[in-house]
Amino acid sequence: MYAIIEAKGKQFRAEPDSTLRIPRLRAEPGETVTFEVLLTETDGKIQIGQPSLEGASVAAEVVRHGRGEKIIVFKRKRRKGYRKKQGHRQDFTEVRVTDITIGKAKPRKAKKPKKEEAPPVVEEVAVVEEAPVAEVVEAEVAAPEAEAAEAEVAAPEEEAPEVEAAAEINITDAARKLAEEHGVDLAGLEGSGAGGRILKGDVDKAIRAQADGE
Repeated sequence: MYAIIEAKGKQFRAEPDSTLRIPRLRAEPGETVTFEVLLTETDGKIQIGQPSLEGASVAAEVVRHGRGEKIIVFKRKRRKGYRKKQGHRQDFTEVRVTDITIGKAKPRKAKKPKKEEAPPVVEEVAVVEEAPVAEVVEAEVAAPEAEAAEAEVAAPEEEAPEVEAAAEINITDAARKLAEEHGVDLAGLEGSGAGGRILKGDVDKAIRAQADGE
């Protein structure tokens, strides 16, 4: 029969009439101290506490206080020239086990059930059916055309100034100057340059054709 007790954060095996050295206690020699039991063994039957056994205890009589054997503590720091040597003797209390009381394991505290969290609120989003891509493209193309048609109907027709119309014609400066000198109508003239640009040669042809017609 034996019991595992806890004393000053350490565990010891206690048997009837056994002597234990435990960390120093604040008790005088001859006093009786009790310890909490973590485990017991009786006739091969083991009881384990959770963490301790309810009703179980170990009573012991304080025999004496003392100090353990001296140990040497040596400290050294590399490349620092630091060396320190000192001795240490650990204080202890010697007790003799007088009685072991067997108990039963304490029931573990039931864990409090977690509060059920309310399910997240999901906002309903209206689903808009998307039109086929072809219909969307046609609608986007038709919209500007319709707006342009409405603008033409709503706005009164204004004749653009001749200066602006002439400025929009793709023509070289030399050809424009020659056409102005001979009164050539540029609106009906086709250019032979890149992108239909009217060149000086085109104006010369128009002048000759105008002279032949006269």
